[in-house]
Amino acid sequence: MNTRRLFQAMTAAAATALALALASPAAVAAPAAVPGPPAAPAAPSATGTAPNAPRSAAATSVYIWATGVNVRYDGADADCVHYPSRGSCVKVVATVSRTTAEGICQHPGEVIADGGYRNGWWTLVKLSDGTIGWVNNIYIQGGEKIAGVPDCGW
Repeated sequence: MNTRRLFQAMTAAAATALALALASPAAVAAPAAVPGPPAAPAAPSATGTAPNAPRSAAATSVYIWATGVNVRYDGADADCVHYPSRGSCVKVVATVSRTTAEGICQHPGEVIADGGYRNGWWTLVKLSDGTIGWVNNIYIQGGEKIAGVPDCGW
């Protein structure tokens, strides 16, 4: 199924989340308007090139508890959207340690094993600087699936 048909088959919220994952970080900084509560005006980003995406009233804050965690994103690879993994999301867009981020949605992907734990769920996060990417839930406080973070829906 091509991207256009996928967007047509999805709800507006799911299509917006998919657009966040498929587009470049600069392009997702100002996503197209979708039905929902009005958002506050966006402030300029640190680079001054694009405004930050408005924060949703339903956004779920997540805590990445580990150190040196790679945030992965590859807008050129649709497999990164449908199966988050180290192989399909090869670009490391940030490395974070003990920080809070906005949990956009979560989706099953590659099972990661670390410290005796295994987890196949990944959360699409938005960092405080506007960077968007996937983090395996093994590094996010809250268990296999993170309460309050919706499933991505695709």
